[in-house]
Amino acid sequence: MKLAITGASGMLGTALICELSSQHQIFATSRTKGFDKKNVIWNCFDLLNFEKLEQWLYTVRADVIIHCAALTNVDYCEKNPKIAKMLHTQTTEIIADYCQRVGSKPIYISTDSVFDGIQDTRYSEGDNINPLNVYANTKFLGEAFILATDRGLVLRTNIVGWSMSERLSFAEWILKGLLQKTTLTLFNDVYFSTIHVTYLARIIEGIFQKDVVGLYHLTGNDKLSKYEFGLKVAKVFNLKSDHVVSVSIDEINLGAKRPKNMALSNKSIMQELSFDLPSVEQSIHLMKEQYDNGYLSKIKGRRMQENYHFWDMV
Repeated sequence: MKLAITGASGMLGTALICELSSQHQIFATSRTKGFDKKNVIWNCFDLLNFEKLEQWLYTVRADVIIHCAALTNVDYCEKNPKIAKMLHTQTTEIIADYCQRVGSKPIYISTDSVFDGIQDTRYSEGDNINPLNVYANTKFLGEAFILATDRGLVLRTNIVGWSMSERLSFAEWILKGLLQKTTLTLFNDVYFSTIHVTYLARIIEGIFQKDVVGLYHLTGNDKLSKYEFGLKVAKVFNLKSDHVVSVSIDEINLGAKRPKNMALSNKSIMQELSFDLPSVEQSIHLMKEQYDNGYLSKIKGRRMQENYHFWDMV
């Protein structure tokens, strides 16, 4: 199949290229070129150039468009709501309109932070939406355009894994702190149910081949706090957690409001696909396995690896 991926140099985009390029033709776009492989054609431009976006869509004529591009810096979105809306909402509207016109399948990667986090249990797809910040609200607004198409699919998720960029992912930031023995302040009252991007990429392939449509939560199969996650990372990588500090999010002055409970129920997607999703600990073990097998140097490259000397300590 012909797949188009936006935000293809990001963590999920990289995983999709790694997992799917051997079986499918991939058209990748981002502001900067990311991981390159056989069967991958890169075209780098800013998605906020709507004319270029439409031109790219009609040029590649992909069967499936996986819209991963997002501004994940929540505080930046709060300060720049216009840019956040343009990327999360307006580009999604353009992609949805294109897919409806030509019959392509749009897959929109949404977020677990669309809820206010007040309830104690994991959120299901039918629970009331109440975004607390610009990032979550603009991502939620984008969902409606995809769900209005005949073949649209929205996946709310939270991802963990290795980042190709110089900006560390959450798990990498924790590992760096553990290795350098710096103080890591992690929230004991912010809960999530993350999933490794490689697992997510593999599941997405099964989803578009089965032509699943609608709204689904696709996350890890359990719920834990950011603090508990940090301790699990330390355990799996056999590192001391002496410098991991447990705090409440209420003690930290953040630029944008965050929900305390972002954990999502994945029962609907598991029933649709007829298999169990991995636990958060399994996702951390996959990170360790990938490191041991050289995945990090593969996606970051020799040049990028020079900026990550601390991984030599693992």
